[in-house]
Amino acid sequence: MMFLCSLIVFMIILEDCSAQKIAPVENKTQVHAREDETVTLSCKYEHSATPNNLQWYRQYPGSRPEYLLMILPAAKIVNYATPPFPRLSTTENNKTVNLIISSAAVSDSALYYCAME
Repeated sequence: MMFLCSLIVFMIILEDCSAQKIAPVENKTQVHAREDETVTLSCKYEHSATPNNLQWYRQYPGSRPEYLLMILPAAKIVNYATPPFPRLSTTENNKTVNLIISSAAVSDSALYYCAME
C-alpha cells in the first residue's frame, strides 16, 4: 500500500486588535494515511465573536494555493469551490474546523491551509 503525507499549516488574519488566531490542532501538523482511508485535518480557532468565515486551501509544490471551501459558521452554510472537489467536506464545532478527505489518494498529498476572516 502507498502511504500519503498531508501537512496542515495555519494563517492568521487579524481584523482588529482583539485576540484572534487559527492554528492546527496540537500535534497534528503532519498527517499520514493509506489510500482509501478517510483523513481529517483540524484547526482550532480563537475569535472574540463568531468568525465571518473559515476557509480551507490546498497547495501543491511549485503551485499557488487553491481554494477548496469556506464555511459560514453563524449560518452553518458551506460554499465549495467551482467545480467542487467531491471527496472533500467540512465540519465546525467547539471552535474547531475540520477538513474531511474521503477515500484519500496519492494526489491528496499537499500542504493544506486553514484561514479565518
